Amino acid sequence: MTASQKLAELGIALPAVAAPVAAYIPAARSGDQIVTAGQLPFVDGALAVTGHVGAEVDVEQAAAQARIAALNAVAAAAEAAGGAR
Repeated sequence: MTASQKLAELGIALPAVAAPVAAYIPAARSGDQIVTAGQLPFVDGALAVTGHVGAEVDVEQAAAQARIAALNAVAAAAEAAGGAR
Protein backbone atom coordinates (compact mmCIF):
# COMPACT_ATOMS: atom_id res chain seq x y z
CA MET A 1 0.00 0.00 0.00
CA THR A 2 1.38 3.40 -0.94
CA ALA A 3 1.31 6.43 1.31
CA SER A 4 -1.33 8.03 -0.93
CA GLN A 5 -3.50 4.94 -0.72
CA LYS A 6 -3.22 4.89 3.08
CA LEU A 7 -4.13 8.58 3.30
CA ALA A 8 -7.14 7.96 1.04
CA GLU A 9 -8.18 4.98 3.17
CA LEU A 10 -8.07 7.24 6.23
CA GLY A 11 -10.07 9.93 4.44
CA ILE A 12 -7.19 12.40 4.54
CA ALA A 13 -6.53 14.75 1.63
CA LEU A 14 -3.24 16.62 1.53
CA PRO A 15 -3.56 20.39 1.22
CA ALA A 16 -1.75 22.43 -1.39
CA VAL A 17 1.75 23.31 -0.23
CA ALA A 18 1.61 26.63 1.61
CA ALA A 19 3.73 29.43 0.23
CA PRO A 20 6.68 30.23 2.52
CA VAL A 21 6.21 33.35 4.66
CA ALA A 22 9.97 33.97 4.91
CA ALA A 23 13.19 33.05 3.11
CA TYR A 24 13.12 29.27 3.33
CA ILE A 25 12.17 26.24 1.28
CA PRO A 26 9.21 24.25 2.69
CA ALA A 27 10.92 20.91 2.00
CA ALA A 28 14.24 19.80 0.60
CA ARG A 29 15.42 16.42 -0.58
CA SER A 30 18.92 15.04 -0.19
CA GLY A 31 19.24 11.50 -1.48
CA ASP A 32 16.62 9.39 0.27
CA GLN A 33 15.88 11.97 2.97
CA ILE A 34 13.46 14.89 2.98
CA VAL A 35 13.48 17.60 5.62
CA THR A 36 10.78 20.19 6.15
CA ALA A 37 10.96 23.64 7.70
CA GLY A 38 8.64 26.40 8.77
CA GLN A 39 5.44 24.39 8.71
CA LEU A 40 2.60 26.32 10.30
CA PRO A 41 -1.12 25.52 10.43
CA PHE A 42 -2.01 27.68 7.42
CA VAL A 43 -5.39 27.11 5.81
CA ASP A 44 -6.04 29.14 2.68
CA GLY A 45 -3.00 31.30 3.48
CA ALA A 46 -4.08 32.29 6.99
CA LEU A 47 -3.68 31.14 10.58
CA ALA A 48 -7.04 30.30 12.17
CA VAL A 49 -5.84 30.85 15.74
CA THR A 50 -2.84 32.37 17.45
CA GLY A 51 -1.81 32.52 21.07
CA HIS A 52 -0.48 30.40 23.89
CA VAL A 53 -1.90 26.98 24.70
CA GLY A 54 -3.71 27.20 28.02
CA ALA A 55 -4.25 30.94 27.67
CA GLU A 56 -5.75 32.13 24.37
CA VAL A 57 -5.83 28.66 22.78
CA ASP A 58 -7.30 25.56 24.42
CA VAL A 59 -5.75 22.11 24.11
CA GLU A 60 -8.30 20.89 21.56
CA GLN A 61 -7.67 23.89 19.30
CA ALA A 62 -3.92 23.38 19.64
CA ALA A 63 -4.23 19.70 18.70
CA ALA A 64 -6.30 20.57 15.63
CA GLN A 65 -3.76 23.19 14.56
CA ALA A 66 -0.88 20.72 15.10
CA ARG A 67 -2.67 18.25 12.81
CA ILE A 68 -2.98 20.92 10.10
CA ALA A 69 0.71 21.82 10.43
CA ALA A 70 1.67 18.14 10.20
CA LEU A 71 -0.45 17.66 7.07
CA ASN A 72 1.18 20.77 5.58
CA ALA A 73 4.59 19.20 6.29
CA VAL A 74 3.54 15.90 4.67
CA ALA A 75 2.25 17.80 1.61
CA ALA A 76 5.56 19.67 1.31
CA ALA A 77 7.50 16.40 1.67
CA ALA A 78 5.32 14.70 -0.93
CA GLU A 79 5.95 17.54 -3.37
CA ALA A 80 9.71 17.34 -2.73
CA ALA A 81 9.54 13.59 -3.40
CA GLY A 82 7.95 14.21 -6.78
CA GLY A 83 4.30 14.10 -5.81
CA ALA A 84 2.07 11.96 -3.64
CA ARG A 85 2.37 8.24 -4.39
